[in-house]
Amino acid sequence: MIKSLFAKLSLVLLLVFISLSILTVSITYFSSHLYQQEVMQKLNARIAEHIVKETELLKDDRVNHPALRQLFKSLMVLNPNIEIYLLDHEGGILAFSAPTWKVVRMSVDTAPIKRYLGQQSLLPVRGDDPRNYDRSKVFSAYPVPFNNKPDGYVYVILGGEIYESVVQTIQSSHILSLSLLIIVAGLVVLFLLSIFMFKKITRRIQQLAVKINDFERSPATLPVFEHPKINGDEINQLNQAFASMAFKTHQQIDELQTNDDLRRKLVANVSHDLRTPLATLQGYIETLLMKDDQLEPELRKQYLNTAIKHCHRLNKLVSELFELARLDAQETRVHIEAFNLAELIEDIIAKYDLRARQKSISLQADYFATDVFVMADVAMIERVLENLLDNAFRHVPPGGNIKITTNEVNEQIEIYVKDTGCGIPESELPLIFDRFYQLDQSRNTENQHSGLGLAIVKKIMELHNSIIQVSSIPQKETVFSFSLPVYHQ
Repeated sequence: MIKSLFAKLSLVLLLVFISLSILTVSITYFSSHLYQQEVMQKLNARIAEHIVKETELLKDDRVNHPALRQLFKSLMVLNPNIEIYLLDHEGGILAFSAPTWKVVRMSVDTAPIKRYLGQQSLLPVRGDDPRNYDRSKVFSAYPVPFNNKPDGYVYVILGGEIYESVVQTIQSSHILSLSLLIIVAGLVVLFLLSIFMFKKITRRIQQLAVKINDFERSPATLPVFEHPKINGDEINQLNQAFASMAFKTHQQIDELQTNDDLRRKLVANVSHDLRTPLATLQGYIETLLMKDDQLEPELRKQYLNTAIKHCHRLNKLVSELFELARLDAQETRVHIEAFNLAELIEDIIAKYDLRARQKSISLQADYFATDVFVMADVAMIERVLENLLDNAFRHVPPGGNIKITTNEVNEQIEIYVKDTGCGIPESELPLIFDRFYQLDQSRNTENQHSGLGLAIVKKIMELHNSIIQVSSIPQKETVFSFSLPVYHQ
């Protein structure tokens, strides 16, 4: 079974060439034969008329045999390729120039003669050959008037037996054989040239097939492609399409590997963050159970406060995990509406005022206008600002500052959350939005957090077709910023 595309194309091409060769030779032979007969009939169209007008074929309504014999003799000398027959009105042969033993028909069909004389059909017109029952030939004819009977005909066969023998000799000649050989050689050369072109065209397809097979066996390895020509042919476009597909597949594999690593890291971090408060909570509860009668009221209260603190931490961690999971699964719908940004910021400032005073931190808001409305999900934006403030409070020491400012740029309201905390090293800036990422614990920060707050912020901004940006100067300040579209009434 032929599997190669090149082999299949070659076989199809061979069959096409053979079919075209047979068809071409047949059409050429047939058309040249008809053309030759047409030319012969046109050139000798009036020979029968001249015979009738120049020769006394009838004498006293009888065939003038002496005149016919003299005519036959003269014409055989001048033009041995013709045969002359004298016919009656029904096509019966009255006299002829051919040898008697070679004439097998005693009559011929007059219908072709009438068509020829009436010019009712295109040349060549073929009539019966008196020498053969199964063959017809071109002819020249002209009516012969009989005094007391319907007109007869002079029927001249063009290309008689001598002509046929000469044609057969030519057909078997060296020149014809050489011509046929040249035609066959030309077709073979043309076939080989076509095979070469097919090979050149299919070679690129074979190379692409090899790359596809290699990529199928090892999708993690990106195949190497030559720089394709712009606006190339279909094969080039297919090559470009596969190169693009392979690149995207390779990217997806990298993303899957990265996500798998993140998943492993996520499981490890979740396990660690859950295990620590659970172990602490378990320890305090067991202590209360075993030594409840021995503990003083103040110490018992301290243990209970510590236990409830870890309960709150677990509850917050689980809530953030569920929230992030819903955001990732796009189960949380974004309800876009217009709201006053200044009012939202004032509400959040009021919510965090007590915490700021307890830590001796200055919490302020500074916006360019109080009557500006933006388009966003107000609950989600509130969550973003709360997470950014929680992050700032963890890193700003007593006496520091936290400030929320706004600015309008190109129909967008830019919101900035600035703090004068310990800052973030430049090498860690790309990592702070990763899940469970926490800064070096040696820094002066509050450690009781899950590391999911900034990841939630990033996801919420993605749902708003916006991005969260961060810049920081270590030991000086950190600035988080994002933008929202302005609402025009």
